[in-house]
Amino acid sequence: MKSKIKVIVLCCDGLYQRYLIRRISEEHELAGVVLRIKPNAKGSLQSRLARYVNPVELFHYLEARFFMLGETAKAAPLISRLFYTDGKPPALPADAPTIRVEDINTPAVMDFINGLHPDVICVNGTNLLREPLLKLIPGIPYGIINLHTGLSPYSRGGNCNLFMLLEGHSELVGITVHHIDKGADSGDIIITARPELEPGDNYAMIDAKTFRLGIDMMLVGIRQLIEKRAARVKQWEGGKLFLRSTGYRYYPYLRLKVARLAKKGLINDYLRNRKRIDANVKLIGEQH
Repeated sequence: MKSKIKVIVLCCDGLYQRYLIRRISEEHELAGVVLRIKPNAKGSLQSRLARYVNPVELFHYLEARFFMLGETAKAAPLISRLFYTDGKPPALPADAPTIRVEDINTPAVMDFINGLHPDVICVNGTNLLREPLLKLIPGIPYGIINLHTGLSPYSRGGNCNLFMLLEGHSELVGITVHHIDKGADSGDIIITARPELEPGDNYAMIDAKTFRLGIDMMLVGIRQLIEKRAARVKQWEGGKLFLRSTGYRYYPYLRLKVARLAKKGLINDYLRNRKRIDANVKLIGEQH
């Protein structure tokens, strides 16, 4: 039976985010959806190639496009099993009010939220929430909570799990459900969790597992908030902040680098020494 809790989702528009929206709509009243759309995010192949003035970067881009086809194909059955129903990807619910914006902090989003009176707002894959949107938090019964695909407080920012793997920290691949504050993924933690890594996993598979775990935990977090048993733990260290401004720029070749590291034993080495490596990793919250 669905709860009467009214939920608004703020997110980008992707397969995993549509699955999150569907799952929320199955358990709660989906009051509305705000999709952050990046205009002309990719552009034509010619326009994308034109961005690579450095010939080495251009070679890496083309190399990644070619070799990652196999990596994507390898992950496809897992992605289908985790996110599809009857062989079909989830669609946006037709009956939920939905708006599309380029910036999550526009006045249109404020008006949309104020008109729907949500009990909780769930966020994933948007730009950083800022004032005056943050001023809404005291008036929302269960607050604004974020699904961060990184293990806070050890990693914050963008593409955290990718960068953690590149730096050899398989033990710090995970998700965090946390309250939103003014910082980047720095709010009080409700739940952290890590996916079950297996020999043979490539990055696309790890990414899929991580998102599915995070979506499951977002639903757990909402239930715990409603039942007044959710953890609320301040982040005990600053961790690593993976942003362009801190020297971490994402480009497709990084996925290929992780795939090659995995083939050289990155995941297997971690699994062999997991008990020792995991000793200093702290997780938060009840995962049920």
